[in-house]
Amino acid sequence: MRKRFTSILIMMMSVISSREGNGQPPPPPPPTGHAQSTLIPTSRLAAGGPVSVPDGSGVPVITDGLFTPGEWDDALRVSLSETVELRLKHFRGVVFIGIRGLGNTTIGPSELFLAVPGGPVHKLHVSAQLGEIVVPPSGAEPPYRFGLTTDWYANEQRRDMKEAGRLEKEGKDPLSIIRATSYPSEGIEFAIRRSKFPGQRWLMRIGASVLTGDKPGWIDHPKDGWLELHFH
Repeated sequence: MRKRFTSILIMMMSVISSREGNGQPPPPPPPTGHAQSTLIPTSRLAAGGPVSVPDGSGVPVITDGLFTPGEWDDALRVSLSETVELRLKHFRGVVFIGIRGLGNTTIGPSELFLAVPGGPVHKLHVSAQLGEIVVPPSGAEPPYRFGLTTDWYANEQRRDMKEAGRLEKEGKDPLSIIRATSYPSEGIEFAIRRSKFPGQRWLMRIGASVLTGDKPGWIDHPKDGWLELHFH
């Protein structure tokens, strides 16, 4: 039952894996033998200049994926596509990053790449579990330590597994089961301590799987280079 039930999730996760084999790899770690300061050269920063992350007004964000009215009114909004929106703000040492699906678009398994100039690349993973790795300078990436979220958190993609089992016995198809049993979510809400990446500049990339209707897709932002975030 679980194998059939998760087939759509596996399909969406395969989109993540395929990025490394189709000419669109995740952000590279520093080349072996180079100084850490060459990790992200200025030439790889995204076109359009840095993004100034606004100071929030103090309204907290509950990282449940619901984008409750009022939570993000003080945030900067950036359109990533016709159906996906990025939101950014920080308040008292915490940075809030939201990836919201619009209309009938669902945000699936996703990864947030973060670094400071000259520092290592951290990959924060969100799916049914949360996990993190530091991207190595070369070779294969280490496995995630799921459940380890040092100085950050986000909403997992949760489902009512008891109800899923009942619908499976009724012969429902996997996609219908996922839609019927997923707890409400409009996207992913991250809360990350500023102290995790010290300094006034962060470099970020987003890789998010999306499901619009029955059609899976992918959002890469920026498509080349990094988004430079500035804090006051």
